[in-house]
Amino acid sequence: MSSRKQSLLETALTLFIEHGFANTTIQMILDHSGVSKGTFYKFFNSKEDCLYSILNQRMQEDILIRKELEDKHFHSDFDLLVDQIAIPMSLPSKERVWELYWSGFYSGEINSANLATVQLKWLSSRLIEVYGQEIRLYASEGAILCYGILHQIANASRSLNTEKPIWNEVVPKVLTYIEVILTTMQQKNEHIFDYTSLALINEDSNTINNRVNLEAWLEEFEEFNRLVQNSNESLKLKQLSNGLLTLLKEKEEFNTSVIEVVLKAFHSEHKSSQFQSEANRLVQSGWWYLEQLQK
Repeated sequence: MSSRKQSLLETALTLFIEHGFANTTIQMILDHSGVSKGTFYKFFNSKEDCLYSILNQRMQEDILIRKELEDKHFHSDFDLLVDQIAIPMSLPSKERVWELYWSGFYSGEINSANLATVQLKWLSSRLIEVYGQEIRLYASEGAILCYGILHQIANASRSLNTEKPIWNEVVPKVLTYIEVILTTMQQKNEHIFDYTSLALINEDSNTINNRVNLEAWLEEFEEFNRLVQNSNESLKLKQLSNGLLTLLKEKEEFNTSVIEVVLKAFHSEHKSSQFQSEANRLVQSGWWYLEQLQK
């Protein structure tokens, strides 16, 4: 990502948080960032598109955090899920972004249905893994209720000027309540939401139009791979880079399970390389693409 685009995103985020999305104008973003209107429209089609890019970037970071946590030891899958939800919510750099996101989502001010769908599908699948296949038919509603409760807790805390929630203490409580609700729904064989709404969440991922552009991503990866191959990095790292690129180009036999394994190894190997920052960004986009492809 170009430095000018990143600077625009950071400036816009600061203004959105300070003044609210509706009260922030493109001209305000231009004045504070010092770029021209032409430069803004080179990267974004609208103010909404700019905000969407911010949220998209943060969600990619969250997916990477969740994947890294999978490689750590936890006493139970429930404890892993707690951290997968609580840690991104606890990071100062993300806290206000997600407040902005969920506030805009529930108010209808932000058209972020695609991003919400990805988040809800991920949590739905994790609830099934934690609580069992018997709650599958109700997992989407459990995900909606879980995020809704967490959002309202954050909103109430902010509105009442009380201390910020300690998310690693709050999240397990909320998940426990969600389990009770899901079990009751399953026993009574009843839903809270109508089938039309649930169908939108569970629709095939091919209808989601916010995917990472695979062709553009491959172009970036090819350039990155050239830099790695011409560097003094280890043979293993070069092989992983080449191997991952080859897998991504196999469009007819796109094996997501194999790509996941290689992507994890690629990310781990780059943690001590000179290309760590760029590799992290490519890995984030990779997980984001696979997340949408699989759900």
